[in-house]
Formats: sequence, structure tokens, C-alpha cells
Amino acid sequence: MDGAETFVTPTFGRRVGSMLRLDFYRLFHTPVLFAFLAIAAIIPAMVLSLSGVDMSPPNRSAHTEDITAITMPIYGNAWQMVESTANPMHAVNADDGPIDMGRFMNINMLFIFAGVLMSIFVAHDYGSGFVKNIFAVHPRKADYVISKTAIGLFGGAGMILTYLLGTVAAGLLTGKAFDVDVGGLVCCLISKALLMGVFCSLFAAVAMFFRKSFWVTVVVTFVFGMMLYPAASVATLDSTVATVLTVLAASAVGTLAIGSVSGLILRRRDLA
Repeated sequence: MDGAETFVTPTFGRRVGSMLRLDFYRLFHTPVLFAFLAIAAIIPAMVLSLSGVDMSPPNRSAHTEDITAITMPIYGNAWQMVESTANPMHAVNADDGPIDMGRFMNINMLFIFAGVLMSIFVAHDYGSGFVKNIFAVHPRKADYVISKTAIGLFGGAGMILTYLLGTVAAGLLTGKAFDVDVGGLVCCLISKALLMGVFCSLFAAVAMFFRKSFWVTVVVTFVFGMMLYPAASVATLDSTVATVLTVLAASAVGTLAIGSVSGLILRRRDLA
């Protein structure tokens, strides 16, 4: 009609781009991201410095020694911090040997940290009521899911980078070897980065389901992360191009499927 204002529905790219700009602006203007990046760099330094140390209580009795002994593994090579052992630990072993806590202290912890990073943003959106303003401007729930998952992916990628820098620095300071199959290491790291997508999708769904209960979200994220350690450990220092392609296909399918569940969660539940 003459004189009538024409409204054009924003394209998918513009909608998502607008949401991403909002979330990334918030991400870089809060100390949360930088705190996680620092933690990711400190972990390998801490573990390598404690390599081989007996962490057991000094006054444990002889008859309980088999179940209370806790040791940090001996790392001869710095790259073992990517996958701590030749046979990565997926759960506490049931044998009578010492509990090797160091097997949990590897790069796979970063998946959980990325989940917590997303949880902080989602909990703040709902706890402060800011989410109502977001959905007033961005009514498509899928845009919110994509943006929050991207926050986790970006944060996770950054943590992988600082973790590697921390590993190299700590390895040099503690005199560890750096011998490695470069191709296997590269394929391993690419696979880890690809796995971050499906992990972030899962943890985003958890964060949106328990959106106002931040500590419940953190606990559930931690539990799921520990349960899914076998999936994260599929990428080892012996990874190949076939590993990368397999992880890529699985991550793509998993990310899309879980992202759809997140959108359904948001559509079926109110904003309060």
C-alpha cells in the first residue's frame, strides 16, 4: 500500500549474527572467559609439577592402604597431558591398585568447563530476566540455541589453545620430553575440537532445562561430562584422518539432534 511501511523478515544469517554479536560482546566484557582460559593453562602446569607425587593421607592405616592410596602418574612426555595414558581412564578402576587421579586431569576436562561457561550465561539470562528482552527482539528460539552453543565452542577452542600453551611451558620448565607423532597429535587435537560441538550442544540443552538453577546445571554438567569421558577419549595421540572424519560425522549428527532438543525445550517451557 502507498505510504505503508514495509517490514522485511530478517534472514537467518542476520538474525543469528545479531544474537552472536550480543553474546560475544557480553563474553568479552565479563571476566568469566578469561578466568576459564587461565584455569585451562594452569591445569597442565599443576599436573606435570605433581607428576609421580603420592597424594595419599600420611596417616592412613595399613589395612586401608589399598583403597585410599592416591597417586599422580609419572609423565615422561608433556604430550601425555592431551591423553594422559596409553589406555585413557574412563572411570575409576575396580582393581585394588592406587587410584590414579591424574588420568582425569587431561584436556577432556575442557569439555566440562565449556559447559559451565554456557551455563553461566543461560542462568544469568533467566535469573536477571534479560531473556525476556532477548526473545522480544529475537523470537526464534533456534537463534538462542545456536548463539549459546557458539559461546561454548569459542570458549572451548580458546581453552584448548591456552591448555596447549600451558602444556608446552610446563613441559619445558619440568624437563619433559616432547617426542610425538605430529600427524597423530594434529588429528587428535582436530578431533577434540570437533567433539566440542556435540558436547556443547548437550551441555547447552542441560543449561536451558535447568536454566534458573545454576548449581544444579553445574552438577548435572559435571556428571554427564564424567560419564562421557569414553567418548572424549576416542581421540588419542594415535588418531588418524579416519578418526577425524568419524568424529566429524558423529559430531555433526549429534550437534543437530541435540540442538533440536534444546529448541524444543525452549518452545515448550515459559520464560519464567
